[in-house]
Amino acid sequence: MSVKAQREAAIRDCISRIKRSFQGGVTVPALEVAKHHLMSLCEQRALFPRSDFPVPNEVEIERTSLIYQDEDGGYALYVNSSRPGQTSRPHDHGGSWALVAAVEGEETHRLYVHDGSDVGGLRQVTELTVQPGLAVSLMPGGIHAIEAKSSEPLLHLHLYGLGFPQQGKRREFDQETGQVHRFHLKDLGFIEDAR
Repeated sequence: MSVKAQREAAIRDCISRIKRSFQGGVTVPALEVAKHHLMSLCEQRALFPRSDFPVPNEVEIERTSLIYQDEDGGYALYVNSSRPGQTSRPHDHGGSWALVAAVEGEETHRLYVHDGSDVGGLRQVTELTVQPGLAVSLMPGGIHAIEAKSSEPLLHLHLYGLGFPQQGKRREFDQETGQVHRFHLKDLGFIEDAR
């Protein structure tokens, strides 16, 4: 069996387990269970060879590949391969829950709460490093910022309750001005379909 076929079988098994964890709804305890299933998938490193998910060249800092999605656009699993230095401002995921786990590499995730205002109102509540064996989960509306401080490239799995096209308007927070920017992920040309 090819690596891709093995990966597809492992992904289907992982997603099935994650779906069972959400039978009672999307809750913090359910996300914790789901997070451990995704980390178990990440431990099967041979299924995610760099030949399939190469480190981006000097022109681009990251590459995102869709490797699984339900027909209705739910349970979308992406591989994020990036060079050191990848960052993102605080943002949510358009009403979707999210899980991020590491096959290899480390990135810092800062988690925030927001008071709902259009200016300011963002407060950091914790910070953690996503690395092999340590993942992050976000409820719908959860806000995080990412910074890849390590000198090593990343290969991380991002699982969302809704794929990028199905997500509602995202919020991105400009910490310098305090402004909240709302946007849809319309231009998905940066996503490679690797299913």
